[in-house]
Formats: sequence, structure tokens, C-alpha cells
Amino acid sequence: MAMDTTKIKLPHEVATVITKKAKDTSTIAALSPAEPQLFLDKDYMVFNGSSEAEVVAEGAQKSSYEETLTPVVGKRFKVVTTTRVTSELKWADEDNQLQIVKSIQDDQAKALGRVLDYVVYHAFNPKPKTTLDGFTALSTSAVQVTSEGDEVADIDALAEAVSDEYDINGIALSKTWAAQLRKLRVPSTGMRLYPEIPINLQVGNLDGIPAATSGTVNGRLITPSTKVLAFLGDFSLIKWGMVRDITSEIIEYGDPDNTGKDLKGYNQIAYRTEALYSYAILDPKGIAVLKAGE
Repeated sequence: MAMDTTKIKLPHEVATVITKKAKDTSTIAALSPAEPQLFLDKDYMVFNGSSEAEVVAEGAQKSSYEETLTPVVGKRFKVVTTTRVTSELKWADEDNQLQIVKSIQDDQAKALGRVLDYVVYHAFNPKPKTTLDGFTALSTSAVQVTSEGDEVADIDALAEAVSDEYDINGIALSKTWAAQLRKLRVPSTGMRLYPEIPINLQVGNLDGIPAATSGTVNGRLITPSTKVLAFLGDFSLIKWGMVRDITSEIIEYGDPDNTGKDLKGYNQIAYRTEALYSYAILDPKGIAVLKAGE
């Protein structure tokens, strides 16, 4: 019996164009290295290291100090993204090497990167655009700094706001604020004040410290606006990692995203990518957040 191909219309020749909008990336992943995680709500025992040397006379009694360990409990969260497409796309992709499926999976992997910033910075769930119960946003727990409209003074104010117990080793910029900094010029020469900020705003360092720019810093998807312009401080205080690595699968049956539409019944397949994160912020006082004024 001959194969029935009446339901499938494949093109004789295809020129594929996949639009690539600028994608936000995770600034936390860029500024704070990931750590392997176990399937547990990991407790971080914070050692403050408060010892100081003591000068004692010969034969004099020596003193000691008591060290306390402060536990900080990490939080786990599972993330998933599912994309439905016509089942014919899979066959067309295989026959014509359109790379559409690969692009879908790459797009999903980037979404799983961005969600780390949304959860840690804003306690926000990107797809349904809702706040996350039981999560504390760094944008509210970090040291608060309000912009005075002078970008150079704002950087100084951010640095001064960070507790002097910590070293400043990173700054996460919103694209809005990065663009403002890039426009600043030295009045006498017209030279850019921050030439390290390129025209695409993807800065690698700023004023001598590592930097990263993304729309996740201010929360592009969040309404009303968070007014967040930047985070600056000790990014090693943000501990995070994958409890389970990113996995991707092709689903051909059922209703995987509870839309009420069975995949087979609608001639669809679904591509699903998911991962499991864990993170903890050891001390919010080690990071300052800059917000626009009223």
C-alpha cells in the first residue's frame, strides 16, 4: 500500500529566515560562578571570619573570641518552557535542514537562563508574569539607593552603600542605565567617560570591575516598572547552581501544557526544556540596588 502524503505539503526548495531579536541574558550567571547542587534545600553555614591578631606581653594571658555560624537556607525552583508546533514542521526540518527545531531549543535554553535573574532579583515568574510566593526579591532586600539623576554620583553612592565588610566585584546594569552611562562625555575633550561600554551595551567591565548588562536587571517583563537601574556589590554572595542540568525532550502525545488540546488531535508536537535551580543570598547588605527616583 502506498504511503498517504496528502496531509503533508513539503516545499521543493526553502529559504529560511529566523528572526533573532536581542535576547536578554543572565547577569547572575555572568558575575557569579555556578556551584554543583544536590537535590536538597542546601544550608549554607556562613563563616564571618572575625578574628584579629592580638599583641601580648611575654608571659601574659592570651584571649580568644567566639565564632558563630549563621545558616542561610537555599531555595529550589523548577523551571520549564514548552513550545507547540505542527508535527509537519519536524519532518520538514529533517528533510530540508531548516534548523528551526534547533532554534526553538536554543531559544528555550536562553529563557531558562533569564529566569534565574527574574527569580533572584525580582521574585518574579516570567511566563505568567506573576510574583512568586515565598521568595524574597533582592531588589527589595539589598541596600536601597535612589538615583539623583547624576550617573557618576550614582555609581559613587552605590559603592558607598555596600557594607565595607565586603569587596565590590561586580555590577549588573539595566540596558537603560548602560545607555545613559555610554552617553556621558568629558566636557573639556568630548571623550566618552565610559569608553568600555560599546554601542550594543554588552559591557564586560566598568570602572575596573566585571560588569554585565541585561533587561532582566530592571525586569523588562514586569509591570509596573521596578525602576531598578543596577545592582553593585559582592556577587559571590549569590550562591546558585543546577540541581538537575537542563534537559530537552520532544513530546508527541497527550496535553503536556494543559491547554485542553491533545497534541495528536491537532497534528502537533511539543518541545519541552526544563531544569532545577537552587540559590541562596548569603548577605543582602553586601549588594546595593540603584532605583530611579520618582
